Amino acid sequence: MREVVMGNGSLLVNFDRELNLRDLYWPYGGFENHGDGNRTSFAVFVENRLSWLFENSWQREVGYIEDTPVTRIHASNSELRVELFICDAVHPTEDFYLKQVTVRNCAGHARDLKLIFYQDFSIHGIEAGDSAVYDPDTGGIYQFKKGCYILANCYAAQGGAKEYSTGVKRYRGKEGTYRDAEDGYLSGNPIADGPVDSALGVSLHLEPGAEEKVYYWLILGHNLKDVRTGNRELLKKRPEVWLEDIIKRYQCWLRRQDRDYGDLEHRVVRLFKRSLLNIKSQVNRKGAVVASSDADTFLVSRDHYMYLWPRDGAMVAHAMDLAGYAEDTRKFYTLCARLISEEGYFLQRYNPDGSTGCTWHPWVIQGEPCLPIQEDETALVIWALGEHFRRYPDSDYLSSVFKSLVKPAVSFMMDYMDPSLDLPRASWDLWEERRGVFAFTCGAVYGALAAGEQMAEAMGDDDTRARCHRVSRILQKAIVKHFYRDNLGRFIRGFSQDDNGNYHLDLIPDSSLYGLHAFGAIAPGDPLMENTMQRLRQELWVKTEVGGMARYTNDYYHQVADNIDEVPGNPWILTTLWLADWYVNRAVSLEDLRPARELILWAADRAVESGVLPEQLHPYTGEPLSVVPLTWSHSTFVKTVLTYLEKQKQLNRSLH
Repeated sequence: MREVVMGNGSLLVNFDRELNLRDLYWPYGGFENHGDGNRTSFAVFVENRLSWLFENSWQREVGYIEDTPVTRIHASNSELRVELFICDAVHPTEDFYLKQVTVRNCAGHARDLKLIFYQDFSIHGIEAGDSAVYDPDTGGIYQFKKGCYILANCYAAQGGAKEYSTGVKRYRGKEGTYRDAEDGYLSGNPIADGPVDSALGVSLHLEPGAEEKVYYWLILGHNLKDVRTGNRELLKKRPEVWLEDIIKRYQCWLRRQDRDYGDLEHRVVRLFKRSLLNIKSQVNRKGAVVASSDADTFLVSRDHYMYLWPRDGAMVAHAMDLAGYAEDTRKFYTLCARLISEEGYFLQRYNPDGSTGCTWHPWVIQGEPCLPIQEDETALVIWALGEHFRRYPDSDYLSSVFKSLVKPAVSFMMDYMDPSLDLPRASWDLWEERRGVFAFTCGAVYGALAAGEQMAEAMGDDDTRARCHRVSRILQKAIVKHFYRDNLGRFIRGFSQDDNGNYHLDLIPDSSLYGLHAFGAIAPGDPLMENTMQRLRQELWVKTEVGGMARYTNDYYHQVADNIDEVPGNPWILTTLWLADWYVNRAVSLEDLRPARELILWAADRAVESGVLPEQLHPYTGEPLSVVPLTWSHSTFVKTVLTYLEKQKQLNRSLH
């Protein structure tokens, strides 16, 4: 779990609950984790006692400077009689991380104190082959390997680092400079190679009640010249000026959209803004949307969420389009135009640098060739781009991606239809767990073809426009014909076909049926959709004090309870907000918005103290499960809040 996230598209930094720097990604956000989940932190040494910030003797309160990702942390230690006021920041365009620590002496007498900053990096995520070197040119320590250099340095009014050390960690009984620091003094070892760590010490003299600022920074570059130059520039402008500049630039980015938040509570507005900033941190400069940069999942499953799923990326881009950040989302669409296959589909997932990510979807099943795809991913990218063009009708931009992205994708989807059913052929579902023909996929394909029709018309491609129109209308009718079951009073999740040609219906209640109305196939107020969503609310609501909507009945993923009647599955943030979004879209009066508002509040109350949203929650304790944060959770919150506010505005206008 990550409590604090901040990044600029190339440099991404994450902290855990104890405020240890755990993840350090560069040069692409979500790719090449030089932190490797290790613990980089700092300690206070005073009156022959050393205490690390992650120890239980510290009381920590995490907050942010308003409308920024810059932290405002208060940490106090009654045993040491020391208070710390901490700001952490990543510059929006320069690749450095900056920490400001204001140290207050709470004792009744003057004291000498020392801050010891400890670095535990494994460059490229591999401990072997690193070097940590004291650099007399900068007075800091740089660690490097294979074109990645990380310079650590510190500064206070009374001078820079007075002590330093490098060491070997976790190898043949050696515990590195972490142990070296325990007596409060660093040995001055100037170089170490292999699995290395390092530390810097800066000294202070404080009168009773006095305080002083200390600055610490990490600069990343491809070579020694890069980081030395960055160090000189940082000191030339002064760290405090850089920090002020960072704050102003983020506030300008967030505040450029003037919004009326209607009747939404302050905590909802606060999380809405925090979600925009968190999303921005998880989108790298290539346009890749990282699903989650929380590396802790690797320790459990030996895999992680540090991938671009076109599905997640499309939903995130759509939310940011609604929020007014078209220049950010176009990087994603442009990247998709480069990633899509010649045949017109996307694979399951991609690494943040654009290379193909690992997958569990095979090319062969029971000896027969098949495409290893989730067709909804291809569809959602085109649907989101269509929504982007509808909101931002820039024909020049559309023409730059129409032939490379839109036309091959819609052509593939129209060719990948089963003529006997007028539905898409089998592919993997959006949860990546089963293969067949699914309602969510069909809804997404309908939305993509409707978007394709609109974009083809704008580009003067009459053949593609006409074909998209014809196939989408046939598909819309086929969805009702094949997926709605009168005996159940709702749509079904999907079906599969065995080797003998027999169809097997998948009747499991699944929150993804929301996709039938979300992308326009079925109107939200249609009785068939109304019946379906009401039944899903009954069957998938978690009947504990935590509440929330499960993904589907008997969801095994991170399952903690087997009493399915009470807990059909763990509550997810995004599936609960899907229900809220449906309430918004079907509303014809202000009173109809009340259930949606309650669910938005539910989601806001489930955020971690620092404002990050998890993927899912423990059904009895409400504690976060799986990754924290999940970018898709934040984008769904943003999208739901914006659709709520827009519908509220429409309904208010209709009253006058």
